[in-house]
Amino acid sequence: MKNIFFLLTIAITLFSCSNDDSKTIINPNLLLRVDFYPGTTFEERWNFNSDGLLINITNSDNELIELFLYDTNNNVIQNTKYSSGLPTENYLITYNSSNKITSINGKNYNYSVSENRYYYTLGNESFSCELNTDGIATHYLDFFDFPDEGDDIQTEFDFQYENGNMLSYSGFGSSLGEIEAHFNYGNVINPLKMATLPVLKIKSILDPHFFNDGISSNNIKEYKRYSLIDPETHSFGILIYPSNKIELLSQENYSNGVYESTLTNSYYYYQGDVIP
Repeated sequence: MKNIFFLLTIAITLFSCSNDDSKTIINPNLLLRVDFYPGTTFEERWNFNSDGLLINITNSDNELIELFLYDTNNNVIQNTKYSSGLPTENYLITYNSSNKITSINGKNYNYSVSENRYYYTLGNESFSCELNTDGIATHYLDFFDFPDEGDDIQTEFDFQYENGNMLSYSGFGSSLGEIEAHFNYGNVINPLKMATLPVLKIKSILDPHFFNDGISSNNIKEYKRYSLIDPETHSFGILIYPSNKIELLSQENYSNGVYESTLTNSYYYYQGDVIP
């Protein structure tokens, strides 16, 4: 009788383990990895966790370029940048019970509910970041006032959205000069929007350059141009899986309307895919 009970216990245990394993669900609609400019010297690989959120960026040798850590509310609480495998910048972010940023590396940020804006004034520095309903920057201003030296430093970005797509952005500052870009979009859903949304909220404050490729838009871009005096433009072709998910984004480069080259802009892998 004891032997029968022992064998029955083993059977139940194995069945329970088998059931637990079967509860691991892979969502094929969530990103696993996106390779930008694969096969080039400036290839980047964006890697995503089981919730489909961006956790790190590496190069083609799997060396870390950037790392993102999350809390239980999927807020980015740490953002670290690397160079040659060594950390160069590290940001620690805290939030209140409403998931609004309260501090970054000990610097306190105020948030205005009525204006949907982060801001602070600290000594001779004034900062302001206006947001849209997704919590993404629409206007960024960082200003240093040096009254005795007469050499103020200002960095400003302006982002224009329509129907959830970033139509244009412009920026200027002493460290970046003047930049400008404009986009057109098709109807294909951009999976990077939701997969990077917590990161986009942080980058709105820390690094607005992060938005230069339109990844904060609801749809996939089909065309990009710069200022009117810049001859460079880009046209994008989209390869779609039978499941209507984007597989590949190709990029054709033009100068003054003359075709120059074609390359792969990005390749998309989803959970459950086998990456070669």
